[in-house]
Amino acid sequence: MNDILIVGGYGVVGRRIAAELGPDYPNRVIISGRHLARAEETAAAIGHGVRGRAVDIAVPSSLSAGLRGVTYVINCIDQPGRTLLWAAVERGLGYTDVTPHLTELGRGPAYEKIDAAARVSGARLVLGAGIVPGISNVIVRALASALGGADEVDTALLLGAADVSGPASFDYLLQELAMSFDIHVDGEDRPARAFSLPRVVEFPSPVGPKLAYLFPFSDQVLYPRTIGVRTALTRLAIEPEWLARALSVVTRTGASRVLEIKSIRDLIASRRRDRPSLEGARFALRVDVRCGQNSRHATLLGRTQADAAAAGAAGVARFVIDNKVRDAGAWMPEQIIDPRPFLSRLALRGLRVEFL
Repeated sequence: MNDILIVGGYGVVGRRIAAELGPDYPNRVIISGRHLARAEETAAAIGHGVRGRAVDIAVPSSLSAGLRGVTYVINCIDQPGRTLLWAAVERGLGYTDVTPHLTELGRGPAYEKIDAAARVSGARLVLGAGIVPGISNVIVRALASALGGADEVDTALLLGAADVSGPASFDYLLQELAMSFDIHVDGEDRPARAFSLPRVVEFPSPVGPKLAYLFPFSDQVLYPRTIGVRTALTRLAIEPEWLARALSVVTRTGASRVLEIKSIRDLIASRRRDRPSLEGARFALRVDVRCGQNSRHATLLGRTQADAAAAGAAGVARFVIDNKVRDAGAWMPEQIIDPRPFLSRLALRGLRVEFL
């Protein structure tokens, strides 16, 4: 009853998480997905006693069988209705969600409902692991601790169009282009659209200044609840810059609404191919926090977002697996993760955060 189940474990990020955790938790990590052969092939390539298992979360009997012997679940797939999350809650398991769709938790009682159910069952959930949300949240906690609190949080992420991300991440980007969302400014929610209101953000060298646009990364919707900020904004910059400008035009003219149609997203995705890590591929992160009249920021520079997302998710997972998250409930990383050991482990992966 000690197994660590990675659902979507043979995907771009999932298999990297398995490779991160396998050596530290030998014979405990299980890679799962609908296709057993792919799961077993990926597990054999990683070694360290990593195993493969067929799990289809859309089939109740398959999900139930897949969770036998499992104490911790890492979810790397989108899940309509949060089937896997609720299965973990019902069984009182540890759980980390690497998928980015948390935006709806900022509206209404959804977050409180999950938290209350987890406290009853004993489940320990840490939602939002990866880069944004994930690493960015832990950086926010470190900056807020140094400042004695946080009134404003501004997060900006730079991604390269040629970077390895996986089909789920690409589909997420297409969906977010089509949706409206709320930003939290001066204590109030205001409507916004993706790739609007550009601002020049000074990313770490050698990237330098880039235009970054509002984007509905889901960490922003929960900061007002988790750390009491009055303003929380997240932005996205894309290289090459002409692509970012084109996406801005698409959303401004309303053409992005066609992306609400899944068949059209599938058609676009079918013509896209993930590319391996290329020379010059990079991503960058900048987080600014203000408390009163004082402010600080931190930056991170890396090569591929999939590697960074896996390192961040594995770092979050370790806190739950090693019983460092003792209280049941639904948590965000800024509430529960100690920045020092988390960021130190990232540095071992070449992801050094600089505080300025």
